[in-house]
Amino acid sequence: MLKVASFSKLLLCFLVLFSFTLSFHAGRTEAAYTFQASVSADVLNVRSQPGTTYSIVGKLTKSQVVTVYEQKNGWSRIAYGSLKGWVSSQYITATTWTGYITATNLNFRSAPGGSVIGTLPNGTSVKVYGNDGTWLKVYASTLNKTGWVASSYVSKQKPAAVVSKVVLKANTNIRKGPGTSYPILYTANMGMFLDQLEESNGWVKVKDANGVIGWVSGTLVRDPNTVLKGKVIVLDPGHGGYDPGTRGVTYLEKTLTLRTALELKPLLENAGAKVILTRGSDIYLSLTQRVNISNNNKAHAFLSLHYNAYSSTSSGVMTFYYNSSKDAPLANTIQSFLASSTQLRNMGSKYGNYHVLRDNSQPAALVELGFLSNPTEEKLVATSTYQKKAAKGLYDGLFRYFLTR
Repeated sequence: MLKVASFSKLLLCFLVLFSFTLSFHAGRTEAAYTFQASVSADVLNVRSQPGTTYSIVGKLTKSQVVTVYEQKNGWSRIAYGSLKGWVSSQYITATTWTGYITATNLNFRSAPGGSVIGTLPNGTSVKVYGNDGTWLKVYASTLNKTGWVASSYVSKQKPAAVVSKVVLKANTNIRKGPGTSYPILYTANMGMFLDQLEESNGWVKVKDANGVIGWVSGTLVRDPNTVLKGKVIVLDPGHGGYDPGTRGVTYLEKTLTLRTALELKPLLENAGAKVILTRGSDIYLSLTQRVNISNNNKAHAFLSLHYNAYSSTSSGVMTFYYNSSKDAPLANTIQSFLASSTQLRNMGSKYGNYHVLRDNSQPAALVELGFLSNPTEEKLVATSTYQKKAAKGLYDGLFRYFLTR
């Protein structure tokens, strides 16, 4: 009898617990998360249980904000300070707040910890309804969905606006207002980068690095992200394979030309250019093969990279062109920025009757990046620092060349 009685008690406890669990989950079917709500009635009774027959334990007044923990059968279990109880759901209105995503890309889920139904990029604004522990229930207008995100990646503080940049396509007057009738503040140089603040009637409000704010005609500025985007640029590391090119004490020309090309390639690709190498390793290509790569791909620019040799005291960089109308503008610009970046002697751009230029239908230039016959300069040009400077100079030259094209 003792065993039967014990079993009966255990069964009774289980049934009570099961009944409580069902009622608990049934009570959370309307709202299974915590949220804030504002009282819409002038005076709202707070009752001990969900129903008008239960005793009044307090009163709320219009616009007071309560925390809602549970809703069922038209009633809401709330807390307002030390006051706790139930109120009629028709007299409270859920309040929301705007949050901003701080993660790079935040998973947007169907439920707290549930399946991913989308992603929200950094800075996306969401409407926050409430929380369930460390999860927030939000509406994302970019996805036109309501879902859940981790609360640790949502901030009430709006992120600083991303400043758009523009670059000047010509030497330009910066004016005090949006029009030629306004006084000139100063004349800015072609290639200057400026923060874009706003636009008005074809004029752009800008701010320079010194904090000076003015206006410039929209026809004279360009989004820098578009300058190299989509441009086909062929980089031709000179020599290769059994053709070493010129020699220094330690380095071969073919080794350094490839190193420079590989340093320059990612700079151009990050700016949106399509970069084609005539060779990406130590192989031999004929001059005709190199030219064919340029012509077949309809390159917007072809750069043949070389290192020079003459005497042990020779020094500097120079750039060659063949056709004065097709090639010289590219060569001149490349030479200017290369000399400025490397700080080597500027030997200028000049005519050169070279196969890779002469037979090239595309704008082409041949660049001499320093003298390997000069032991001091050989050591310099082989350094990582110089290679980065040379690549930056070539990049800047290409950027300026395409700025107005």
